[in-house]
Amino acid sequence: MATKYVYKPEMCDRMIELGKLGGSQKMIWSDLGITRDVAKTWQKKYPEFGDALDLALVHSQAYWEREMLANVGNKAFNSRVAEIALRGQFPNDYRERMDIKQDVKADVTIDFAGAVNDLIKQLRATKE
Repeated sequence: MATKYVYKPEMCDRMIELGKLGGSQKMIWSDLGITRDVAKTWQKKYPEFGDALDLALVHSQAYWEREMLANVGNKAFNSRVAEIALRGQFPNDYRERMDIKQDVKADVTIDFAGAVNDLIKQLRATKE
């Protein structure tokens, strides 16, 4: 059974409201009764929809960051779960980086005498 999706401008306000409550994209789309593909299509077709979704996600991320900051000293708050949720919802902002420092040794032979002779030849050629 195919579902007909109908865009309504008031959906934008609802997305922002859900974002302020910490809702994820999937929670927002579920609340609106739409699929990810419909949301992607509407972002292109209705610029205000895309803007509202972007703003909703900013609010959502800020909500969870505030929750973590407010509960830094609260032993009952599961900060690990909140961290995992943030990484899942906002992977570009909370990507783990692994910088690896390596010492590499290589045997390199440089013919300084040959390089100097080549430079002298080039200098003489430009003077002539």
